[in-house]
Amino acid sequence: MDLVYFVGRFHVLVLHLPIGIILVAIVLEWAARNEKYARLDAAAPLLWATAAIVSIVTVILGYMHYAEGGFDGNAGNLHRLFGTSLAVVTTLVWVLRTRFHALYGKSRLVLAAVLIILVFTTGHFGGSLTHGSSFLTGALAPDTSQIVASAPRGD
Repeated sequence: MDLVYFVGRFHVLVLHLPIGIILVAIVLEWAARNEKYARLDAAAPLLWATAAIVSIVTVILGYMHYAEGGFDGNAGNLHRLFGTSLAVVTTLVWVLRTRFHALYGKSRLVLAAVLIILVFTTGHFGGSLTHGSSFLTGALAPDTSQIVASAPRGD
């Protein structure tokens, strides 16, 4: 089991790859709609294939990492749910893009929106696991006890 835990820890190294590839694929396809950049569209199937494969690997590593324990609570479960959903939808986009081009053309904007929402939602819950649930919003409402403790006294 130690090998599973060791390999699972690589999740935190590879998790940024699918995020970047998915966002690049979406931007590339958006840019390719412009005639000037239409030739970029040829790279989209390879990007989606890579995004799907790397997403699946990331999810497998995530499940291995989760098996180690210490990820109790709602954030861990939601991160797994949304991360797995992200891999499934990315794989669906790859299949539609390469095999069902007409259907993909009709659903591409909705799929892109779903993927963007899944990327941010999955990242939010993953960040909550590693940095705490108030990591993003904590800077907006700083701990005032630190300010009071460091205020000059009128001695």
